[in-house]
This record gives sequence, structure tokens and C-alpha cells, in this order.
Amino acid sequence: MQTKEELYDIALTQFADNDLDAAVKAFEELIETYPDYIEGYLGLGHAYERLSKYDEAIEAVQKAIEINPNDPLAYTSLSICFQRKGMIQEAEDAMAKSQQIQMQANNE
Repeated sequence: MQTKEELYDIALTQFADNDLDAAVKAFEELIETYPDYIEGYLGLGHAYERLSKYDEAIEAVQKAIEINPNDPLAYTSLSICFQRKGMIQEAEDAMAKSQQIQMQANNE
């Protein structure tokens, strides 16, 4: 079995090559094999966002947030997805949450 890092590298390479459908499949394989690996969900969210599949992107990023509710990058990603979908208030709320988490981390 491949490690999560190996599967992630494969998915990222496909994403970087703009082979987004293959990247989606690779990220899905990654999270199926390693369901608690937050990077898999974030990558899947980015791939869906690039495919303009915003509902799927939001769902993937929200799963990343379930795994780690204190990850500011996840909230930033969620903000971008909401913005692309035209959900401005939700985008602003997600970005505010990202900034709040970052400020708390800086104060610790």
C-alpha cells in the first residue's frame, strides 16, 4: 500500500499538470485510504473549485474542518469556495474565522 505522502504527491502532480479529473480521483483515493488526512480533503476541495464544482468543493473543505477545526488554511479555502459561489457573507465569516485562529495561535 502506498503511503499518504506518496498518494498526495501523485494527486498534487496531477493537479499541477491541470489534469483535474485525475486529481479528483487521486484525492478521493487518498481520503478513502487515509480518511483522517486533512490535506486530502483540502486538495480535493481545490480541485473541485478549479472545476467550478463549488458545492463539492465546499463539502470537501468542510470535512477538512471537521478533522481539524483549528486549521486556518481550511477556513481560508472555505472562504474562497464561498466567494466563487457568490456567498459573500459566508465567505467573509469563514475568512474572519481563519484570521481569529491565526491570531490565537500567534498569542500562544
